[in-house]
Amino acid sequence: MYEKLAIEGGMPITKRSWPAFNSIDDSEKTEVMDVLNSGVLSDFTASPGDKFLGGPKVKALEKAWSEYFNVPYAISMNSCTSCLYAALLALNIGKDDEVILPQLGMCTIATVVLLAGAKPIFADCHPKTMLIEPSSIESLITEKSKAIIAVHLAGHPAPMHDILKIARKNDLYVIEDNAQSPGALYNGMYTGAIGDIGCFSLNCHKIIQCGEGGVACTHNSEIALKLQLIRNHGEKCISGFGLEKLNVLGLNLRLTELQAAVAIHQLAKLQDLNFKTCELAKYLTDNLKFKEISPPTVEKNCTHVYYIFHWEYIANEIGISAALFAKALQHEGVPVYANYGYLISELPSFRHLQKRNNLNDAFPGACYAIKNSLWTMILRPNLTIKDVDTLIKAIKKVFDKRDSIISNEK
Repeated sequence: MYEKLAIEGGMPITKRSWPAFNSIDDSEKTEVMDVLNSGVLSDFTASPGDKFLGGPKVKALEKAWSEYFNVPYAISMNSCTSCLYAALLALNIGKDDEVILPQLGMCTIATVVLLAGAKPIFADCHPKTMLIEPSSIESLITEKSKAIIAVHLAGHPAPMHDILKIARKNDLYVIEDNAQSPGALYNGMYTGAIGDIGCFSLNCHKIIQCGEGGVACTHNSEIALKLQLIRNHGEKCISGFGLEKLNVLGLNLRLTELQAAVAIHQLAKLQDLNFKTCELAKYLTDNLKFKEISPPTVEKNCTHVYYIFHWEYIANEIGISAALFAKALQHEGVPVYANYGYLISELPSFRHLQKRNNLNDAFPGACYAIKNSLWTMILRPNLTIKDVDTLIKAIKKVFDKRDSIISNEK
């Protein structure tokens, strides 16, 4: 029998400080010193010529990325947000166009649509997987629809078969936001290498990172060329390349040699890092079994890389809200949180885009997923099975003694 809950003054399960995840080692440091010793921290020029595509580290990263994900073109940029924005421009999406995207994900998927001059149209999500619902997509298609953004959320692939079927039927592009799921597989293909353009993140919070950065992948040579032009002031160079017909305006979205030097070795570690995370996730799933707190769903022919470990928390059956349950866990010393995500359309910048419907009626799946969820980002390759046991012990303690804190919500 567990002692008194920490939230009520008892001893917590642990008082430890959970270690930050850091996979940087001597391989990255050596590569970075090579760049520093060269004195060339970036090797892009916004003029026609070989350096229009960047320096040796940038090119080496793009080659390695292309080979790893089995996609012919990989274009590095300074963030995944930049990749998403460039993807819209490369597909000629702009004024009077509509882009269908999920309610759950990072707000940038809607921000870049507005910045491109188009309108984001919000689709519902599956209540358990949190991924965009194909049936919701179909109901939103109009003559203005131009593309679908599929978000591979939390480490699990979006339902790409159905999404691509809808896209082909309606002549729509598919852009993949693969910031959270590098290395996940859908029917044997890597997410981010399935649609028209796939966008990856190398932000400091991701499984592999170089501080800030991103990579856009495509199978189409003309799209790849447009992405390269948009990345590097294309309007200055199109005449020199004989590409006036493309009429591309560009920005400075370039990755530095320093960032690429780190990312090259981070990419080489991806498979091993994901394998270790998946081992921890399997152990957690196998050793924490409550019908009221269900582990992440893994759909058929998919793999999950567990960037976020998300439980379905059935509040009505447990008797207390996810928020109170998570608060009790935090008092026990484990970083578990409630109500993952938010409705993007409810952020102030996007509220003008839709009628003020009853949100639970308009987006029942997404609303359910937010309300009935616990989540953690603690599962990283630097942890051990003993660490996961601590997490399990804390959850079992709060679950078993939850009746004692029900009064806190009344």
